[in-house]
Amino acid sequence: MRWLRVVATMALVLGVAQTARAQTTSGLAGLLLRFFSPTNPVVLAANPDPNLSHAAHFVSQSAAQGILTQLNQGIATQLSTFPLGSSSGGFTYTFDEALGVYNRTAQSFGPIITERPLTIGKGKFSFAVNYQHATWDTFESQDLRSGDIQLYLVHEDSNRDGSNLAPWFEGDIIRADLSLELKTDTTVLFANYGLGERFDIGVAVPFQKVEMSASILTSIERLSTSADPFIVHQFDDGSTEHVYPESGSASGIGDVLVRAKWNFLRKPTAGLALAVDLRLPTGDETNLLGSGATQTKAFLVAGGSPGRFSPRGSIGYTFSSGGSEFTGDLPDELGYTAGFDLAPHPRLTITADFVGRTLLDTQRLVQATETFAYRLRTDPTLRETVRTTASSETGNLNLYLASVGFKLNPVGRLLLVGNVLLSLGDSGLQDKVTPIVGLDYSF
Repeated sequence: MRWLRVVATMALVLGVAQTARAQTTSGLAGLLLRFFSPTNPVVLAANPDPNLSHAAHFVSQSAAQGILTQLNQGIATQLSTFPLGSSSGGFTYTFDEALGVYNRTAQSFGPIITERPLTIGKGKFSFAVNYQHATWDTFESQDLRSGDIQLYLVHEDSNRDGSNLAPWFEGDIIRADLSLELKTDTTVLFANYGLGERFDIGVAVPFQKVEMSASILTSIERLSTSADPFIVHQFDDGSTEHVYPESGSASGIGDVLVRAKWNFLRKPTAGLALAVDLRLPTGDETNLLGSGATQTKAFLVAGGSPGRFSPRGSIGYTFSSGGSEFTGDLPDELGYTAGFDLAPHPRLTITADFVGRTLLDTQRLVQATETFAYRLRTDPTLRETVRTTASSETGNLNLYLASVGFKLNPVGRLLLVGNVLLSLGDSGLQDKVTPIVGLDYSF
């Protein structure tokens, strides 16, 4: 039977996903964590003056690693849970038993990112492919490429007196400016099948490429030694600045989504559907291709008249189970959408949506102030200076997107898809404009 072939195809896809995971090389998710690690510490040049010679380590590197771990978790989580798009077919049908023919149930071709309540029709099958390219710009409103994320290292307590005031040179600090270029290319294969007149099953399989290039510019701030004629702290090349670079890339299958939708209410002017998305941990979390968690999203979809103008909306809740050492345990999530389709021509649909996500009680990277105390060698007066640095707190994270696109029907049941996702906020990981192109075909 046809539906058996569809289910077998989905099972084969999932099997390929598990195989790809085993074959993917690891390491990209740990790229940021290699900065300030025990095997990659910040160590300055030894001072040639034997009276000033000391182990010139700046030892708050574990605290800096904690902030980098939080940044890494935020990036890994949001990359692996980014919306993939709708698997619903552009053509939807009902079967007229009296005439023995299929009739279209909507004038429009439906949404690109969100869902509508209509199902494809019993025995009908659709296949689609979307490609999206993202160049990530900001994280928690901080420009990733401009070194806006700053960390500070303090000198080791060489005499174990519990402060950085004596000897005086312990008052120097090192500022570390993180710059990050992050790009993702995602190709998603969608398949959707009508098991019944009002019941669909589907699958979305993402293939991802992630490229990351990071550098940390470390600068010695001579708070306590600036007045001295000799140099106490410097790098091996004699400068007060040093750049630590890291880069890498990874490709492979991401976390696969299995979907089901039941259109339990269908009226001439409105419809309602219940849907479930199951996101499986098929991607390699060590390479930022997956989260390591299983997520179950249950949501209600409502839609207006399936005429030339069709409004819609949805609300749902995502239950998360598990995670990885790079993402931590994924938070539960509240999701909500609102949008419409407009069919100005029988072969053209314009679609627009608002997509909202609230990640509940998750760790967030915030900007905070830190006070550093120091003394000069020739003046015991206690001095203080304040710096802005990255810190961490727990709270809800709201992510908002606008989706604007079109579906064009050049021939038969083939649809050409064009879309852009627009960032509507500066919380979390953001790409200002994410273009999407694709094809959709119904059988």
